[in-house]
Amino acid sequence: MVEPHLAILHTVAETVSRTLNVDDVLRTAVEALTRVTGHEIASLHLLSDDGKTLHLRGERGMSPTLREVNQTLPVGEGLIGRVAATGRTVRVEKNYADPDLLPAARAAVQREHIRGFVCVPIHSRGRILGTLSLGRKTVDRFETREVALLEATADQIGLALDNARLYSETRHQLEELRRTQAQLLHAEKLSAVGKLASGVAHEINNPLTTILGQTHLLLAHPQATDQVRERLRIVTDEAARAARIVQNLLLFARQYPPERRPCSLAAQARRVLELKSYQLQQDNVKVVTEFAPCPHVLGDENQLQQVLLNLVQNAHQAMAQSAGARVLTVRIWPDNGRVCLEVKDTGPGIPTEAMPRIFDPFFTTKSPGEGSGLGLSISYGIVAELGGRLWAENSPQGGASFLLELPVGDETS
Repeated sequence: MVEPHLAILHTVAETVSRTLNVDDVLRTAVEALTRVTGHEIASLHLLSDDGKTLHLRGERGMSPTLREVNQTLPVGEGLIGRVAATGRTVRVEKNYADPDLLPAARAAVQREHIRGFVCVPIHSRGRILGTLSLGRKTVDRFETREVALLEATADQIGLALDNARLYSETRHQLEELRRTQAQLLHAEKLSAVGKLASGVAHEINNPLTTILGQTHLLLAHPQATDQVRERLRIVTDEAARAARIVQNLLLFARQYPPERRPCSLAAQARRVLELKSYQLQQDNVKVVTEFAPCPHVLGDENQLQQVLLNLVQNAHQAMAQSAGARVLTVRIWPDNGRVCLEVKDTGPGIPTEAMPRIFDPFFTTKSPGEGSGLGLSISYGIVAELGGRLWAENSPQGGASFLLELPVGDETS
């Protein structure tokens, strides 16, 4: 009898060694075990995530009625549930007469004349993962070597389940590592683009200064007619606007060590909106501002610009695919020792399932290449570091709102 048992164990062990597919291992195990004498009924249950129930994951030789009774079993109740709770093997000679047998199973067991029964725990690394059972309709009792075979098979299954779990966790970690690496590469590209933009802005600033100087000289020239002066004023205004945009870009791109001091949240918002004005105009986004007189907040101007730019860009991108009216509303108002800011869009809003995760690092609802998933996370960290709050809401009228609160500083704007 030893040779068939070794052959069965070898079959299961071989399957475990060549596959990480749990279903293959479970199927092979129950099929092999029913060949101990040729009269066995095998069942395999795995523990639920909450550890309260057992679920039938493999069976051989069960009738439809018995299969239905065994689909879901409570841990701690019945013969199988007791094994899952205690981790100790159970062997009985008259299954139908055992007082621990679940009432729902007793009638099916008696009707099908199942006598001998043995159930062993499946465990790995000190954790119980499920149970493995054999039932027998003959009068032959399960011998010690047959119980040992069942326990050895359960150990092989436990090993397979643990390997599959480790493999799944490793794959998940590798995917996270690849995603993080891609985001870091993207961040490096953004840094390189920022440096390039800073250099270009410096180069543009010089001819703009020359243009402004020359137009002012021409405006003061006595031979300039009113019509020429009007055209020169247009050139002056547009050149001055371009110079402000370049200056804002230089301020935003320049790296400064964070420095907390009283600063105007409204001034930073105006600077960011001016920097984004061309892109917003190109996408037909109407900008509405409501800036009430407010105290200064205590923060770092460059960090606040970064936060506001992230919020404005998110709102802009949310509306870019919208067919309706595109309105970006930026409001600032004082409230009980704090300054509040709202950036509201008329886009599709934030999906309900995404709302709890929008400030998580690398989480994004945007298409690949459109977002790194870091902007809101970084903004949240900056605001929290300044002693403020940042959160999001969906507006009843449609669109999303991002709201920011910061403690006041020492001056008033």
